[in-house]
Amino acid sequence: MASFGSSGSVFDKDTPILRLNHGKDPNARWVLWPLFAWRVVAPVPKERKLNLFQRAVLGLARAGVVRVDEVGDRLLIAPDLAGLVALELQQMALLDFAGRPTQRGLTMLEDIEEEPSDEAQVGHVLSDAFTGKLWPRFLTGDLPIASFEANDNGWPVLLSGSAGDPWKDRTCSILPSGRDSVVMARPSARDVLRVARLHRRQRQRDFEEIDDARDVPRLQRVSFVDDRPQPYLMALRVRRHDSGDWMVDDPFGHGEAVELRARFEARLDSDQRLRAWLAPLVGGDPNAPTLKHLQAEAEWKVEERLTLAIRQYELARDRIIAMQRALLEAQSYDAPLDKWDDVLVKAQRAVERALHIVYERYRDARPPLFTKLAQVDREFNRRFLDAMAADLHFQSPLPKTLSSVRRGKVQSAEQYGSGSLRPLVVLGLLCADRDDAHPLRLAARTSPDLLHRLDDLATARDRAAHDGTAAWPQKVQQHVDTTYAAVEALLLAR
Repeated sequence: MASFGSSGSVFDKDTPILRLNHGKDPNARWVLWPLFAWRVVAPVPKERKLNLFQRAVLGLARAGVVRVDEVGDRLLIAPDLAGLVALELQQMALLDFAGRPTQRGLTMLEDIEEEPSDEAQVGHVLSDAFTGKLWPRFLTGDLPIASFEANDNGWPVLLSGSAGDPWKDRTCSILPSGRDSVVMARPSARDVLRVARLHRRQRQRDFEEIDDARDVPRLQRVSFVDDRPQPYLMALRVRRHDSGDWMVDDPFGHGEAVELRARFEARLDSDQRLRAWLAPLVGGDPNAPTLKHLQAEAEWKVEERLTLAIRQYELARDRIIAMQRALLEAQSYDAPLDKWDDVLVKAQRAVERALHIVYERYRDARPPLFTKLAQVDREFNRRFLDAMAADLHFQSPLPKTLSSVRRGKVQSAEQYGSGSLRPLVVLGLLCADRDDAHPLRLAARTSPDLLHRLDDLATARDRAAHDGTAAWPQKVQQHVDTTYAAVEALLLAR
């Protein structure tokens, strides 16, 4: 396996492009993905014209053995089977009705006296330039080189259609950067046989849906694999799924390419060009969005802000996606004003879940954390929490609505996992005071006003939960930003 830290000499804007998908789709997005094509030579056995029994019976007939019972004795098979084989040969005009070979039968025997030589099948297997992993495909025939032209910035534009009806598709090229290692892993013969077998099986399953005339041979061995592959960019079509999410089409016609989508997702956090290129595919018609479309768009926006790292916290991810989906609903042109209140309720739930997740590692704290608070002296608790916040470098004094949370509510949050945002924030402060590695300590350095903003969120949510005036959209957006900042600081900051 060869790995190259610098990829500039391997892939660039002029790298040849492979394209198997065509068709006019103005809503599709084309992504050019780097790969290596390894030329493979494999012997493929020729198809035999006669099976083993037919050859044996025809050979015996040429030697004068034509009685069915005698043929059965010579071949150690039942007479009925010998008679059936002779009947097949007669139907093929290789034996006459007396059981003697016809001229055609004699010619056939002469043609097959020697074992037919295997045909050399030349094909290609493809390996991912980033991982070196082989695609589960075996490409026969000539490589499908795409026609393209360069735009004003030198990037490829795919060309298709005819002279009278041309079509152009803009592209987004994923070229390895200086931070990427290009992996050139020469496949073994076993690897080639494995991917050819996988491709053949999938082709048999999807036979009626495949539009590609290329066959996948039944390989039994491999005689040659190139030492040095050729670099290409594979044109991959990305389009909107009916659910409002995005999907990658398998370039070989096997429906949705789930593994290719996973490779795209792995680069979304580091490649903002790719994220921006795919963003228009997410969601649905802005004039008539469905809940599925809004859900897909919310998932996209959450992972755009928090990166795919948020997936390791499934419950928190679900809560913040619910908040983002509610925000998209509230922003719809015909949404009632009370939808903005729903955003606040879901925003607070997202932060509460993040605080619960952080607290899990302190659940067995001894003595219990809430015992640091006085039972009835609220003034003592306010001064104590203000000093603690200042010591952690948060803005101090804290809002009175936060610093005067009753000890019983903090105790309930600690012992039973219940409670709303403010008791959980106080519990988080008590944890941070005891642990130098608590995420709130790091959050204070970058967002010293975070506790004040969380208190504002709790106040806005309380108003939204009771009868009163509707929340102003501008303020709701501020609370949404606070929620993102809090979840990132609590769960994702390093």
